[in-house]
Amino acid sequence: MQNWIERLTDLAAIPGDEHMVTQALEMVSEATGFGGYAYLNIQPSHSSAVSNYHPEWQAEYFRRRFNKLDPVIKRAQALKRAFVWSGEWDRSRLSPGEQSFFSLAADFGIRSGITVPVRIAHGALAVFTLASSKQRMDIDREIDPVAAATAVAQLHTRIQFSDPTPSAEEPLKLDLKGATYLSWIANGKTMEEVADLEGVKYNSVRVKIEHARKQFNVHTIAHLTAIAIRRKLI
Repeated sequence: MQNWIERLTDLAAIPGDEHMVTQALEMVSEATGFGGYAYLNIQPSHSSAVSNYHPEWQAEYFRRRFNKLDPVIKRAQALKRAFVWSGEWDRSRLSPGEQSFFSLAADFGIRSGITVPVRIAHGALAVFTLASSKQRMDIDREIDPVAAATAVAQLHTRIQFSDPTPSAEEPLKLDLKGATYLSWIANGKTMEEVADLEGVKYNSVRVKIEHARKQFNVHTIAHLTAIAIRRKLI
């Protein structure tokens, strides 16, 4: 398990599309003795994952909003450096909900791992994890935090360049009126013009857009529109 940093660094130089990147990540996790990998992109408005964890676990993770409970993610956000973790080691320090989270994760072969968080653009965080079904990690020397962060930062850039379809992501949706109003705004209309075009009061458009902005946890209509376009909601 000791050469995972070097293998991740080499992966960043591999040319190819998203299939090549995910295939290479699977090969790295297998070759270094791990059971799987997870790359989590945590934006202020939403989170998405590229992972080979069991699809059912990935779906449950976001459906049940485990990304808000996950002790590993909380620790990554607090430490902002590489660390080793184990659900069994940490059990005495966990809340009942967190213990339940690790118990469910263990059912899918996720019991311990190495996690490396790195800051990325616009206040976001990229978190990369190599997970194992073992109760504790077999690490005989301390992880070099600089080398680990450098490798994951390069991996993040490589993943962004290949623009892969997330294997799972935090659900975001707009209702019909919200999508309609925001589609007009994306086409250059003001909220006053949208209200005239849709035959509704200005306040109806304003309230609907404000609700969507808060739901997506963004501060501007421009940001809301950009996310809706990227997520193909409009």
